[in-house]
Amino acid sequence: MIVGLGVGDRLSRNELTTYGYRFPPTNERIARLRETIQILKSMWTEAESSFEGKHFRISHAHNYPKPKQRPHPPVWIGGKHHKLLDVIVEMADGWNYWGLTRGELAERESYLLSKCAKVDRKPESIIKSWAGALPAGRKDAAYSEVVEGFKAELLKRTDSRTDYFIGSFEATLPRAYEAFAEAVKSIV
Repeated sequence: MIVGLGVGDRLSRNELTTYGYRFPPTNERIARLRETIQILKSMWTEAESSFEGKHFRISHAHNYPKPKQRPHPPVWIGGKHHKLLDVIVEMADGWNYWGLTRGELAERESYLLSKCAKVDRKPESIIKSWAGALPAGRKDAAYSEVVEGFKAELLKRTDSRTDYFIGSFEATLPRAYEAFAEAVKSIV
């Protein structure tokens, strides 16, 4: 199991506010994420957990059964904000990104590497995954064209340190799933 967390973005705002939930500012959402991760890790590893933060509080809480993964399930955080990268370096096992140009990704990667150096963390201990939609292309495209189209898009959006690829695409393309797997294999 991988626990995927995030703080939401401009697209989440409409989802939340439509249902009457508050969409706090970025700093508050990130503070809530930090506290959430602290609570989860405590609940997964301690017999009894207590926590008092600015946003959440638990007292003598129990969580059974404990996860099978030791010391706990990996925590991956999705997002692009620099303050979120700080949390990733300090508390997470993985980073899922999307919607960045190659230049923006290089800048975020540089930021992440400098943060890792400051806290003496090995950057390779943070798993990187990319998620995104790939262009549909022509419905009558040959399989090799689909593979090459996916490959070209992935090369524009990812880098050599990306470990996992989560693609969404129009499944009506010829052998789209196989083409995606082949495109990924060709760039890693």
